[in-house]
Formats: sequence, C-alpha cells, structure tokens
Amino acid sequence: MPAARDNVQALRPAGAAKEAMEAYLRPDIAKRGAGVGEPFATGQVARPARVARWGLAIAGRPHGLQEALVSDGRPKCAGPVALVTGASRGIGRAVALRLGAEGFRLCLGARTSEAIGELARELGAGGADVLAAALDVRDPESVGAFVQAAVDRFGRLDLVVANAGVGGGAIFPEMTLQDIEGLVATNFLGALTTVRAALPTMLRQRGGSLVLIASVAGEVALPGSALYAGTKAGLLRFADGLRREVAQEGIKVTAVLPGFVRTDMTQGLRLPMPGPEVVAQAVLRAWRRGRRRIVVPGFYLPLIWLSHLAPWLVDLVGRRILREMAGARRA
Repeated sequence: MPAARDNVQALRPAGAAKEAMEAYLRPDIAKRGAGVGEPFATGQVARPARVARWGLAIAGRPHGLQEALVSDGRPKCAGPVALVTGASRGIGRAVALRLGAEGFRLCLGARTSEAIGELARELGAGGADVLAAALDVRDPESVGAFVQAAVDRFGRLDLVVANAGVGGGAIFPEMTLQDIEGLVATNFLGALTTVRAALPTMLRQRGGSLVLIASVAGEVALPGSALYAGTKAGLLRFADGLRREVAQEGIKVTAVLPGFVRTDMTQGLRLPMPGPEVVAQAVLRAWRRGRRRIVVPGFYLPLIWLSHLAPWLVDLVGRRILREMAGARRA
C-alpha cells in the first residue's frame, strides 16, 4: 500500500473555483469564505494517524477536517462524483449505497466516525472508490475542508446531496434556545453551507446537480414539528430561488420531500412506512432527470394538495394530535 502521505492529498484553496464563486456572488460576500477558505497551505498534507486493514488511510484532525478516510491508490473508475452529508445512517446511508451500486465515486460525511468508517468499508468491499469523513455541517470550516478534499481527490463534483438533519420531536414552547439553534444550524444552515462550498466547483465546470433533502413537513406542518417544518420549508424556498439563479450555469437543483420512512427519527411511530431506499431512488431520479421537486412516497401528494386547498381540515387534525400529545404527557 502506498504511504499515507501519497494517499492524503493537500487541501488547498480551489483557485479557479474560488474565482468562479467570486464572479457569481458579490465580492464582499465571496471573500468571507464560509466553508471555502484556505484550510492548508499548498503542499501540506493531513497527518496520518493509522491505516485500517480495509485499505483506507485515516488522517489526523487538521483545521476543521476532523477525520478523513481516503481510499487507497488512484480512483478505481471514471464514474460521476457524488458528495453526501449525513451519510452514516437512515436516508443518507441508503443514498450512499444506491449511488455506489450505480458506479458513483463517493465523498461521504457524517458526525460519527465509527459509523461512516463502517459504511466506507462496506462500499469499498464492493469496489467503490470512497472518501469519507467525520463531518459536522454546523462547522463551515469543516465543510469547506471536506469539499475541497473531495475536489482535490476526484477533480470535480457532479452530485451533491445535502441530507444531514435532525428531528424536532417537541412543541415549540417547550424547546430550549439550544434546541432551536441546533436544529436550525443543522437542518437549514448546514445545507446552505454545504451548497455554498460546492458551488464554486460546479460553476467552474458549468454543470452539476444539487439535491436538498427537505420533507413533506415543509408543506404540511403538524404539532410537535413546528420548528422542524420551518427549517424544511426554508429549504424548499431556497431550492426554488437557487434553481432559478444557477439554471443558466447548467446546474440542476432538486428538493426531495420524504414523508414518513423507516429511520431512527421515526422509531416508535405506528404507521406503515417504506424504507429509506425510496428516497435513494428519488435522488437518482433527480440526478437523471433534474426534477424540480420529488415527493416520496407519492401518496403524500394528495395530503400536500389538501393542506393548500383546505387548511382548516389540517388544523382539525392538528388539534387532535395536540390533544393526544397532551394525554400522553399526563399518562
């Protein structure tokens, strides 16, 4: 196996990519460099900590890039490059597995290094070329360093899936300020930070696909999810505006709206739910067709239409849910 210094490439500024972003945004905004800064001087490499038996060099913790797992040797294929956040479990894991099966070269980020390492090992055993990292999307420097590492490794970004998110299983009056800040920073600002870090590369290559994992809750907000729904509604509006801003640059923007699917966030709910694979299939459809929005499963579409045509009916359902929540707290 080559030395870890050969495997872990220098994390340097994007050069032409940074210039593309500055041409796209106002200079005063571009120069702030949220996630697109200069984490390393040219020629520096991440300090290797150990080499795993499954052939991935695990780097140290340099300036925001907490822990990088870089596949051994050169890329094994010339397939498109996909970056997925929140990839260690649930929807993100299903997306990573599906894209790996489709021949994508993968850049995977998640908070838990053990879980993302396990996924990288599984994908690597199947022949996928993977760069993975313990990544917190609330940290712009960490996101910027990881995106730059992906570009340095593979030379381009074809698909970015902003999936990282957390649930908000409490009514808003009971949430602490820390709860509020954490949910907004992860679900909304984390997605924007990821997109902003990836845009310079897509603008430079004049093409790419951005997929934002929103939620049906962004269209139909029910008690117990007011803030969560607000963050997802924000993603929907952001996706609409961004799509119109970058369409002329050949960049596609799709919002995927999952309903209830089987993940850690929905444990305990007594509802018939498909697995997260349906969302992975929707991401693939977004990549192939460039759809504006995709609702999965499709039977949630009538609920969305009903919420717009007869919001009073959704209000009645909401009151019943609130009474049940109150009864459960008293029990």
